[in-house]
Amino acid sequence: RGGLVDIEFIAQALQLVHARAQPEILDTNTIAALHNLGAADVLNKADTAILVAAAGLQHALTQVLRIALDETPKMGEATPGLKALLVEAGKTADFAALEARLFDLQARVRAIFEKVMGSA
Repeated sequence: RGGLVDIEFIAQALQLVHARAQPEILDTNTIAALHNLGAADVLNKADTAILVAAAGLQHALTQVLRIALDETPKMGEATPGLKALLVEAGKTADFAALEARLFDLQARVRAIFEKVMGSA
């Protein structure tokens, strides 16, 4: 909930609904599409900023995990080195701050998802 799938679904659904009237919103890149949707006032500025920030953070963390591991990680078992890489990718002070930022963004994304899908 509130992850990349929700973000991508929001971007794709809004493009499908609004592209006929506003073709400039179309983009195959999710973050670019979100910027386009915000610029076209399909998404408000606050929601656009949250979705872009969440997508950027989750993409950065996913890339580190894909490079570092062959399997889905259990973060309770993550090494200090892996946590340090994730903290650096997430541009936070420490792992607790990274988790808090991620969970906050995921909750905000989910709220946007529910608002958008309820009105789309």
